[in-house]
This record gives sequence, C-alpha cells and structure tokens, in this order.
Amino acid sequence: MLATRLESEGAVSSRAFRLIWFVLITALIAACGQPQSAATDATPVTEATSVPATPSPDSGKILLRVGTGDSGDGLQPHNEIIARFEAENPDIQVQLEPVGSGDYYQIIRDQIASGNPSDLLQIGDDAVPSFVESGAFLPLDGLIAGAEFPLDTSIYLPGVLDPGKWAGKQYLLPKDYTPLAVYYNKKIFDRFGVAYPQDGWTWEEFLATAQALTKDTNGDGQTDIWGAQLPGSWAPNFEYWSASAGGQLVSADGLGFIGYMDSPQNTEALQFYSDLYHMYHIAPITESLNPFDPNNNQFASGAAAMLLFGRWPLAKLRTNPDIELGVVGLPTDRRRANILLWGGFGISALSQHQDAAWRFLRFYAGEPGAQVWKDWALPTVRSVAEAAGMTADPIDGVWLNELNYLAPRAYISMPIWPTAGEPAVSKLLDRVIRDPNLDISLALYDAAQDAQGAMIIQK
Repeated sequence: MLATRLESEGAVSSRAFRLIWFVLITALIAACGQPQSAATDATPVTEATSVPATPSPDSGKILLRVGTGDSGDGLQPHNEIIARFEAENPDIQVQLEPVGSGDYYQIIRDQIASGNPSDLLQIGDDAVPSFVESGAFLPLDGLIAGAEFPLDTSIYLPGVLDPGKWAGKQYLLPKDYTPLAVYYNKKIFDRFGVAYPQDGWTWEEFLATAQALTKDTNGDGQTDIWGAQLPGSWAPNFEYWSASAGGQLVSADGLGFIGYMDSPQNTEALQFYSDLYHMYHIAPITESLNPFDPNNNQFASGAAAMLLFGRWPLAKLRTNPDIELGVVGLPTDRRRANILLWGGFGISALSQHQDAAWRFLRFYAGEPGAQVWKDWALPTVRSVAEAAGMTADPIDGVWLNELNYLAPRAYISMPIWPTAGEPAVSKLLDRVIRDPNLDISLALYDAAQDAQGAMIIQK
C-alpha cells in the first residue's frame, strides 16, 4: 500500500506529507470497504506524473475527462459508475484519468496553468479552500437548484456535503469519507474478562479499559499486549482530542493561532494524550509515529486490544483470524466530537463541457453512484445506507452514527492550515510522544508561535 512510502511525519515536509496523505486516503478509502470477492489490497500506484493522452471521442459524443488520485483496485468503483452513466447517457463518453503518485496537487495546478485540466477533479478536504480561492472550481449552487438537472441535497447523510463548501457556496460533492472510531478485539477483552466499550463512553473509561488490557503475559517485565494503538503524530487526530476537550486550534476568523492552539482546553487534551503514553503506558511508542506505517500494526497483529483510527483498514480487520472485531464511537471529554476525512469531485472552471460534467457529477455523487460505493466504502446517501442495512449494522452503523458529532476541521477557518497549522501540530505531537518530561503548556505555546509565524510568512 501507499503507506509504505510514508516516513515519520517529523521527517517529511509538511507540504509533502499533506500531498502524500491525500493520495493515501483516496486509495485506502476505496480499498477499505471493497467486496469480499475482490482483493483486499489496492495495487500500489506507479510514479506517473501526467495523465494519459486524450483520445478522440466516439463520433457525436462529448468527451468528458475525470481526474482522480485513486489507483489499482481503487479505480474499480469509478469504472463501474462510468459504465452505468454511459449506458444512461449515450451522448457522453467518460475518460477516467488516474494521475498516479507524485505531487498530485501540483500536477493538477500544472494542468490548470496549461489550460488543460480534466473536466472533473478529485480533491481532498483540506485542499478545498486553497483550490477554490484560486478559481479552480465552478460553483455548483446554480446547477444544484437548476430546472433541468436539479439535485436534492437532503438525500445526504449529516456532514458529508460540508467539506465541499467554501464561503457559503458548494464547489465539490462527496466521493468518499470516514470519521474516526475505536476498533476493539473481543478476543482480548474476553480473555481478560473486560467489558466491551459502550457508545457514549468517556476519556476516563477509555483509559480504565486500556489499563485493564495492558498486559505482561510472560512476566519478563515487557508489555506483550497494549491497551490501545494510538495515531501517533498524525495531526488530524489531535483535532478530535482538542474538539472533545472544548478547544479549537485556530480562531474562527482564521486570523491567528495564539490563544487558541495554546488554550487551557488544548493543554488538557494534550496532557491526557501524553499521559496515555508516558504515565499510564497503555500505548506503544514506535520508531515511526506515522499511523500509516505498516510496521505500526499492533492491533492487526493481536498485540493491542484497541485501535483509534479511520475506517480504511476495516476490510482486512474483518477477515483477520486473530481478531473478533467490534467498533465503538470515540470517547468523550467535555463534548462528544469527531472529525471527517473526505474526498470529493468538482467541476473545473476551465471545462468546456460544464453541463455534461454536471450531469456526470450529479450521477456520481448522487444515489446511482452511492449504490456502487456502498460495496467499497461508506455511501454518502442516507437511503442507500439504510436499504443496505448499514445504519443498523453493529460495525458500519457506528461509523454512520459518528457523523452526528462532527466538529469543524481547522482548515475551514484557514485555507493555509495544511502548510501553517498542521505542520506545527505534527511537530508538537512528535515532541510530546518522544519526550516524557516535556512541559505541555510550553510546548503548546511554541507550536502556536510556530504556526503564527508560518501563517504570516505565507500570507
């Protein structure tokens, strides 16, 4: 998987990590929920740096180009949706253009600069503000409310439209997504007589459960089973801890970090996160703190009882013989909170076929596309999820229920969050996990100053 290309976040530049992360998430989201008859791993992407040459369309047809960061098996749902759309729209020929790895966003920017981007472009959540502000996408509100091909936005599950909005307008529609949740291995819980976690549990209950499951099973003084595998220095993870403690990382007007990132609420959240590692020792401190590193597999290998993460590894965990899988919502501090990791499609402002592009986007992101995506990932359309029994499913239903508790991500307030705030948070988490004697308040102050300085330079 693409995770093999990720190093420790501390060793990767913030911009590079964000771009690698986008390609990773788009590949893994498709792979995580694929049908059991399909392979359980997406084929690694190649080092392609350009899209395929544009062929001549069939006579009389509009050629519609659709760019994606997905690859390998992750292209299968795209191709199935395209086949269904072309069958219903014989006047349009759709060409899927997988960009591959490399600097995905820079490739898109280069295409835009050359005046030849794909008609539809796939973007990750935190890149939406910067691309929209650069004029890359067509606003969709008029098309959504249009007389000929309207889209009823009430069909969607809670929160899945929001990442595609900027400044009150809708620019992208959802492709796929995941909130966070806690996986748990019932075999380990049963072995040690610990009750399964219940929806609505607290941070204190999470800690107590993890402590009860952290075991030295052979008496050699070394931990053999960890209570939990945590997401290390992955910055979006801390957005959840901050929100649950009642904090925020950036001001609502997007003008600053100082007084927000280093707030008392975030101090409480970060101290708790630090204590999980250093005071209570319920989570391993690995050489790489990147949760996408395949070497960080304590839960999958049966060496950790719980895992706080997104839905991406679900398909493998379902079939893992060492695991009897359960999933529960995130624990709560002052407020119940979660975050959404998301990818979506928008129409290029330079497209010469915007009407045809809308017809495809409406199909792809609407009920017909959701009928395909339900076999690969969480669908965006409520009726599709309900008809498939996913809302009542003891595992998928947890992910869908967590959509009711989404907190605004930091990039919503600040378009340069990925290159100013996120690197500061990643560095902060790395310091906290590496240094058991770190002054948490001072470390947060330093992070806020670093982020503020980066913001000033970039503006």
